[in-house]
Amino acid sequence: MSAIACPVGSIVEMSGGGDALSVVAEKRSPLEAIAERLQARLGQQRYDLWFDGKTRLSLEGSALLVEAGNPFAANWIRTKFTADLRAAGQPVLQRPFEICVRVAIGVAPAAAPVAASAPAPLPPARALPHAPTTVINPRYTLEEFVVGPCNQLAYHAACEIAARPGEQFNPLFLHGHCGLGKTHLLQGICQRFARLHPTKRWLYLTGEQFTNEFLDALKNHRMDAFRKRIRHADLLVIDDVHFLANKKATQEEFLHTLNQLDAAAGKQIVLASDCAPRQIQALSEQLSSRFVSGMVLRVDAPDLPTRLDILRRRAARNGWQVGDAVLMHVAQSATSSVRELEGMLLQVVAGLRLIKDGAPGAASVVASIKDRTAMRGPVPVDRIIAGVAEHFGLSPAAMTGSGRERIVSSARAIAMHLARQHTGMSFPEIGRALGNKNHSTAIAACQRVEGWIATGEVIRWTTPEGPRHQAIADVLHAIEGTLRRVR
Repeated sequence: MSAIACPVGSIVEMSGGGDALSVVAEKRSPLEAIAERLQARLGQQRYDLWFDGKTRLSLEGSALLVEAGNPFAANWIRTKFTADLRAAGQPVLQRPFEICVRVAIGVAPAAAPVAASAPAPLPPARALPHAPTTVINPRYTLEEFVVGPCNQLAYHAACEIAARPGEQFNPLFLHGHCGLGKTHLLQGICQRFARLHPTKRWLYLTGEQFTNEFLDALKNHRMDAFRKRIRHADLLVIDDVHFLANKKATQEEFLHTLNQLDAAAGKQIVLASDCAPRQIQALSEQLSSRFVSGMVLRVDAPDLPTRLDILRRRAARNGWQVGDAVLMHVAQSATSSVRELEGMLLQVVAGLRLIKDGAPGAASVVASIKDRTAMRGPVPVDRIIAGVAEHFGLSPAAMTGSGRERIVSSARAIAMHLARQHTGMSFPEIGRALGNKNHSTAIAACQRVEGWIATGEVIRWTTPEGPRHQAIADVLHAIEGTLRRVR
């Protein structure tokens, strides 16, 4: 039973009549009654996993407060169990109430074997042996991955590997164009592996990180430590492995790493690239052969039903009230990648928020936004940098420099977001183009701009003509319009 934060009789006045509910309420507190109803709705396994001893229930004013032990658990409860909490609380409280989920100090974090329908939170990276240097996105779980004909083989292989590493599909090599969910699958494997095999080591790196760490170890005579860290992993996951092209020494080291891991029982290797192994330019024949010795699977662009499911999940996760007609129009307009699809939805949500009374219908709004943002083919990143710099009255050198002024930082983030949308470049490539920033910086910048779009952020800056301000949706539309005109 969850910890009860309030004494019996001090919470709510039960409505009367002497019915069965009132009789039960006399014997236990309302919070105990809510907890029992919640347990009955969720089943013993899910209730024990997320609530029993891992949350604290209380009532504050008109709100049912649920306190969890960490941000991941709080977010999962908020997104997955709000309806169950409301259904459990309404018969007991018999009045309208809000549900507030937050993180509280002193509440034990949920930690139990994973259930098929509800993943336990991933342990913090620092608590794992040989923890990954790349931050894992907690939203990139296999449970949250939308499965369709385009990716079902890759998804089922990922599930099999996370549960039974090293038994088959070794190495697993996923390939496909940017923005189709390869990184989501790779990080989902890591998260499920960490829950199912808590005593084993796992490591997630990009090809760029592996290269940089190898060169740093070589330069500083720390190869033994580098090899021990990489080769002692029970699960080694390398994203953007095509980055190894043209790097002979790194390829040789990586080949030795794969061979040693493969020789050890139970070790699993997972790789991902924007193209198939044989299509990676300047890759050694030995390494290419090694890549194709296991399972090679292509991830394709999603079909219409899958795109629609992706949009519905994204809208629900962010609490956006978007009708099915709008979602269908977006699904039919953005077809090349999940990233394009989600970017289009963000712009639609921003556009709808800007519309006042007397606005056109939903379909025309989407069509208008699509027309303003459509690009024909990839846009050179230097053109994007120049376009953003011009809009904010900055120089391209300032964009690619190390300046941390607010408008420079904001403009750089917008350039990274546009590059992600319109160039087909990976995060490491975008980071290098914007002043040799690391790929984590590029990811954070894109997430920052997505947040601005979702909340309708207003960008403010100063020009020689005076101060200016503009909604982020209008900023993006203006810059994209400039990019179309100069092509």
